[in-house]
Amino acid sequence: MKPSNWLAFLPLPAHLVLGWALVLATLYLVCFAVPMQEETLQESYLIFYFHFPSAISCLVLFVIAGLVCIYQLSTGSQRADLAAASAVEVGLLGCTITLVTGMVWAKAAWGKPWIWHDKRLLTVAIMWFTYLGYYLFRMAVENPVQRARYSAVLGVLFAINVPLVWFAIRLFGQVSHPMTINLQSPFMKSTQWFGALAFFILYLAFWRLRYRALALKSDAEWLEETVFSQPGR
Repeated sequence: MKPSNWLAFLPLPAHLVLGWALVLATLYLVCFAVPMQEETLQESYLIFYFHFPSAISCLVLFVIAGLVCIYQLSTGSQRADLAAASAVEVGLLGCTITLVTGMVWAKAAWGKPWIWHDKRLLTVAIMWFTYLGYYLFRMAVENPVQRARYSAVLGVLFAINVPLVWFAIRLFGQVSHPMTINLQSPFMKSTQWFGALAFFILYLAFWRLRYRALALKSDAEWLEETVFSQPGR
């Protein structure tokens, strides 16, 4: 369940370069290729090409983390725990970018950065706080076995909120957040999904990078504990 296992064909440095190149290509398309205005939201819709990819990426990463947590609970794998934790951390980054770009967009489109009674915004905010709690919980628990087990339970429970975020508008009704964006031309829609793929590839690279850092830290802690626990030390 390590992210490097099924992406081993692509070295991490090349993966990072590819991800950044695709994100820059998305930026180029937004600046020079797609129309500068949408019929309802006018120029403010352009931030959608960065808001949407981060939103999709964080939701997918949280789902992946939940699935890895199920695997961790069934096997007790410490590496699976690190994979889930790194997926949550990168997903939290994507969720933060989603909230920030969403508030910028809301300010331009609605005249205010946040509307508390909008169900999509509220469910995303709840998701951000729950996964922040997951991250803080891991920092507070020192025993690695307990931390892995309890974190896996939280990861599975918190993943239940992901479909609630996705279907919030359909379940609770549209308040301010648009159900869809009217992308008039096929090129506008293809740019939307190109950007989603570009950001997801970059976030996967971040996941691999963060997993590697956590694995090295875990190995160093195990080595330190092994050395200093020997008699005479």
